[in-house]
Amino acid sequence: MKTFNHYSKAHGLLFKVLFLLLVFVISCTKENMVPEIYTNDQDEMQFKSLVIQEGTVNLDGFTRFAFYAKKVDLVITDGYTDNFLACTAELIFNDKQNFVLNTKESFILPDGGQMLIREVSFNGKMTPSGQFKFSWPETWIEMGEVKTDILGQLREHTGYEIHGPGISNNTINYKGSFDDEKFYAEMHLIGLQEKPGTLPFFLEMVEGPVETKFIIDLKFSN
Repeated sequence: MKTFNHYSKAHGLLFKVLFLLLVFVISCTKENMVPEIYTNDQDEMQFKSLVIQEGTVNLDGFTRFAFYAKKVDLVITDGYTDNFLACTAELIFNDKQNFVLNTKESFILPDGGQMLIREVSFNGKMTPSGQFKFSWPETWIEMGEVKTDILGQLREHTGYEIHGPGISNNTINYKGSFDDEKFYAEMHLIGLQEKPGTLPFFLEMVEGPVETKFIIDLKFSN
């Protein structure tokens, strides 16, 4: 009888120990079961930087045009102290992925006024984290006229033979990001000047290659 009681007590103690051990293991396992979105750095960044993609957002800022002749270390224009246009825009979200960016670019006059020179409607795609891309459209309005060939106009202005990552399908391509407050996009290409261009700083030949960057630099506007 005593042997049976000792056996029962020992069995009960063993059961309690095993039960506590099981609870501990389950608890530790739950702590390590972090959702996958937190374990991947890129996904975590995307989760923390989701942007609101709905309605219409008003933006203003500048479009900037920078040219740098790397071989001779010459900054032709930097797009900040010169060669930029004032820009207002509407960012219109069609859905959670597609958007339209309507821009109006203007010369800034000496008296502080502005003269509208170009209107463009871009169609683009945006990820939940605000990364986007879009291409220059087939048509746009410039100085009151409908234009149709952005690469041809670029060659005319610069005298370039052009190539680089910013060109495909006979147009130029932008990439950038939007964080609900700032909309920033860049286009990169390389030019080799073959003849004088029509822009003042390309009237004389520039020894290339010339690194070219177009920037749309906008912020949220009330």
